[in-house]
Amino acid sequence: MKRFAIVFAGAAAAGALAASAGEIGAFGDVDTDASGTISQEEFVSWKTADGDVTEAEATEKFVMIDANYDGEVSEEEYEEAKEAWAVKEEAAADDMTDDSDMEVDTDY
Repeated sequence: MKRFAIVFAGAAAAGALAASAGEIGAFGDVDTDASGTISQEEFVSWKTADGDVTEAEATEKFVMIDANYDGEVSEEEYEEAKEAWAVKEEAAADDMTDDSDMEVDTDY
């Protein structure tokens, strides 16, 4: 049973990361003016383009990614945020798996 849970956890994490690939986007896709940094306007515009995120939510995310609070996100800050998100998603996938050897009593 544990072997199955570990395989499942790995598959779930991989699936979560694959699904997030389009959501996170490459740095160059967000840096639309190719300045080498992402402005708040670029980020908010990119994040709200599909209509799933509000401008306020996108602004809040930008502030969280802008680690040095200079009003722009460097590629290093962006990549660090992506890595932190991936770790968080992997931990969430791990929490959803049941790797116990407990048997379920179905005699109700």
